[in-house]
Amino acid sequence: MKLKLTNLARSFGEHKALDGVTFEVENCGALVFIGPSGGGKSTLLRILAGLEKPDSGEVQINGERLVFEEQRLQQHRRKIGVVFQGFNLFPHLSAVENIELPLTAVHGHSPAQAREVSMELLRRFQLAAHADKKPAALSGGQKQRIAIARALAVQPQMLLLDEPTSALDPAMTAEVLETIELLKDQGRDFILATHEMGFARKVADQVAFIAEGKLVELGAPGAVFGETALGETRRFLERVLRW
Repeated sequence: MKLKLTNLARSFGEHKALDGVTFEVENCGALVFIGPSGGGKSTLLRILAGLEKPDSGEVQINGERLVFEEQRLQQHRRKIGVVFQGFNLFPHLSAVENIELPLTAVHGHSPAQAREVSMELLRRFQLAAHADKKPAALSGGQKQRIAIARALAVQPQMLLLDEPTSALDPAMTAEVLETIELLKDQGRDFILATHEMGFARKVADQVAFIAEGKLVELGAPGAVFGETALGETRRFLERVLRW
């Protein structure tokens, strides 16, 4: 994955969610965003997904400039898989039907093709036994893993994960983190926003610390989590890792 952001800005009223974010990464399989809540991580992910338009600035993904015009954004969204913290599964559809829907409705798969792809993903994530269950009958960890499977079903250029474990208890969190680690082992490109600092350090190729709408620090996990980290980064990590 190659990603270049130049002077990216986005405000909501008086609040500057992003304030001139500029950075570039190359040959990066796993980019992890860390930082305080409300610091701009989710807004940045939504812009990268083509779900939010910046007020100014430029985004390049794998050398291609992201054009924030609706027709071009629709094309871009088809190449990106997004997993939100709230699962976003359709409650009236079964697990397998939730995965099938974007394949048939957006990507032109036949029902038979969509079923084959969906069941293969459920088997890969050890969820085949739950294929016919609706979200209400699933645990939080199972729902989030199905959301990840749905995002992967469309063969995305990259996967964006916004705090995918924030609503889960420790056991369910472990389920989802193991699934994300599997994606890393399979060579999938992804960008992850997380408060799981130990996992961020383990899985990331590059870590971006984002606070108050600004990029504070970008570097390898050993640097960002190490003694050479900038003062603001160290203070944040000391607070979140204290307990």
